[in-house]
Amino acid sequence: VPRDVHSGAMVPQGDATAATGTARTAWLKCATAARERMNADIPYLRCHVRRSVIGSDDGLEEAYAFAIQSIRGRALGLHVMLKSGAHYRGVPLHAVVLSPEAPSRSPRDLAYWDCFSSKPIVTVFDYLRDHECLAYLPSKQSVPGVYLFTVDWLPDDSIHPGFILQPDQNKCGHVIALKDGNLAMLPTNKIAWRDGYWIGGDPSPEKQGYVAQTSVYHAESCERDFSKSEMYFYGETSSSPGG
Repeated sequence: VPRDVHSGAMVPQGDATAATGTARTAWLKCATAARERMNADIPYLRCHVRRSVIGSDDGLEEAYAFAIQSIRGRALGLHVMLKSGAHYRGVPLHAVVLSPEAPSRSPRDLAYWDCFSSKPIVTVFDYLRDHECLAYLPSKQSVPGVYLFTVDWLPDDSIHPGFILQPDQNKCGHVIALKDGNLAMLPTNKIAWRDGYWIGGDPSPEKQGYVAQTSVYHAESCERDFSKSEMYFYGETSSSPGG
């Protein structure tokens, strides 16, 4: 079965015109929607995978992690290419380490929350790239680490948004390379950033009295009604240069 040269999607066979016009457009839309769900690329991570999770024995196997797998209500998983040539998907964070000397940690000690939906978005914030931090783990430990990338989530659909649209519940997951060799995915309120040029090496955000956002803000309001204006610059305007 041939592939579409632009999307890589499998093109259905049969009628000679099946891959053109409306049928082709519908097929490509389905392929695009599939790519937007469950999986997302990440910066490549050279790592080791615990064989106790992917095999029947102990020890570690060399690998590259290259993508995430997000299923609502489950722990974040990783796609890895193993040294043996095997591609393994859905490998949990606690089974992927950046150093062979990394201590064993439980899944619940490396993340507070499961995935919020099956529509993940991965971003590498330029400001945070390689930024040092203190990671506050569920075990009450604070472990030095370095920022890698961020996972955020779109609602699975408009009918089932889950907690994503609730400002006091919605969270992203910063994936942090811990100094002990493990990977952690933490929300913003469980990380203290530090540096040598502005914040310093001993951050203390917990002492500032910050609270969770509970309000939703809008720029639009019926108090500012433009519905009856046909002017290009509708409403009152100022003739002053800064108006």
